[in-house]
Amino acid sequence: MPELRAVIKEVFQLGSARAGVLDMPRPLWPAPGQYLPAQRLSGEPEVLATALFRIGENLDLLEVGTLPGLWAPGDELMLLPAQGKGFTLPPYASRVALVALEVPPFRLLPLIPLALAQGAAVTLFSDPAPNPEVLQWVPASVEVGPVSALLTDITWPDYMALDLPLTALPRLEALFQGNGQSLPGQVLLRTDMPCHGVGDCQVCAVKTQRGWRKTCQDGPVFSLAEVCHVV
Repeated sequence: MPELRAVIKEVFQLGSARAGVLDMPRPLWPAPGQYLPAQRLSGEPEVLATALFRIGENLDLLEVGTLPGLWAPGDELMLLPAQGKGFTLPPYASRVALVALEVPPFRLLPLIPLALAQGAAVTLFSDPAPNPEVLQWVPASVEVGPVSALLTDITWPDYMALDLPLTALPRLEALFQGNGQSLPGQVLLRTDMPCHGVGDCQVCAVKTQRGWRKTCQDGPVFSLAEVCHVV
């Protein structure tokens, strides 16, 4: 697999997380939900790559997170091409729900301009509520509310994009009252992926309707129907 190089142009704080802007050719940018395995070339050698996800809703800058604490502007990174399966926004989607459970909604924000470009109404549902720094990235045309507001009318969206840690999967069935498999949407599962896409370590294995799958290769975005199941 060919290696790529990129330079960190900017580093900024986003809540408790560090994020940055990469100088990287646009054709190599990851799709929303995909990740870039990255290692810093300067300083102490790194054994494991860091999975960098695209964040924010800026179409002109490659904003990624989360950055390790020692990475700084000017650092050169060695990366692999974008890995895994990302979100696929259906062209028919006219009511889009972005749902973050137990995590900040950074990784869902790149879907906002795509949904707005096709005339969709977009609402961001988050539990816990996004901090003010995140809200500054959300266009005024996007409504923001708690996940409980979505549950009052779960049939409103014709597409849902969810972001949650692997440990929160059991919440889906409870949230959707057993109807998760019939709802249209996709889920980005957050878990450790130490082999950065090789798929040999099995650390990121997740049980799905099709059996055990590797988040680093078969995900990290899965269909909602595939991961809504009784453990």
